Amino acid sequence: MTRVRFFTLGPLHAEVAGEWLDLGPVRQQAVFATLLFNVDRVVTPASILHGVWGSHAPPTGTKLIPPYIYRLRRMLQAAADGHGGPAIDTLRIGYRLRLGTARTDVADFDETVARAAAAEAAGDLAGAVGLLAEADKIWAGEPLAGLPGPHADSRRQHLLERRIAGLEHRLELQLRLGHSHEAIPALTALHTEFPLREHVAIMLMTALYQTGRQGEAMDVFGTFRARLAADLGVEPTPALAEAYTSMLRGGLSFAAARERPSEHPAAQPAADHHGTRGRAAG
Repeated sequence: MTRVRFFTLGPLHAEVAGEWLDLGPVRQQAVFATLLFNVDRVVTPASILHGVWGSHAPPTGTKLIPPYIYRLRRMLQAAADGHGGPAIDTLRIGYRLRLGTARTDVADFDETVARAAAAEAAGDLAGAVGLLAEADKIWAGEPLAGLPGPHADSRRQHLLERRIAGLEHRLELQLRLGHSHEAIPALTALHTEFPLREHVAIMLMTALYQTGRQGEAMDVFGTFRARLAADLGVEPTPALAEAYTSMLRGGLSFAAARERPSEHPAAQPAADHHGTRGRAAG
């Protein structure tokens, strides 16, 4: 039985046998997050210092790190309580976190997405949609919310992109199943939150067109093209242009929505320090 669980797909926290475990002040949490996302690997004090403090490291430098490690180690020892739980090793060049029997929500997310991929490969698209929806429910907000430093910022961006990719794929499968009506609300919300993600725009155009809302589909194209020109100074990719041409010819199908254009850099999800990002299509 898993006694200790760590949660990073939202505010960082831990639970021991279902009870909340205090991971300490925010800098200590950021130190722990650096170890957690490098589990079973040795992390040097210099790497922790840069990852948590960045260019604002205090004059004491890496001397800051051992007290944080000491407090984290004591906390984990109490949480493990002899059950083979997580532990931090001190090695010659740094520190290593071992999870033991502990689990993370990222592992739960990855396993559920893998089950969805297996269902899709077996031809069970409806099952894959359900599993991807289940994977999204594991999220509890902005990953590592409130944690400072370059390491947390980088992980936050990476995790958000993985979530959005899962949402997009779930909506693709819904379109493949012919469930355009059901997909429109989530696509609209996702397009509103990430207005420069071209693949989302194409899927929304397709869903609207397939449900008899051709005028709205045309509006999505026009607004998206204007935004690209105004914000990035670029024209739509061939995939979007082809989707528009197909609409004009009266033959826009899901095939166009499956064409994955290269997303423009500004389309990537960014951490929102005023609230949760990536919940729109949940």
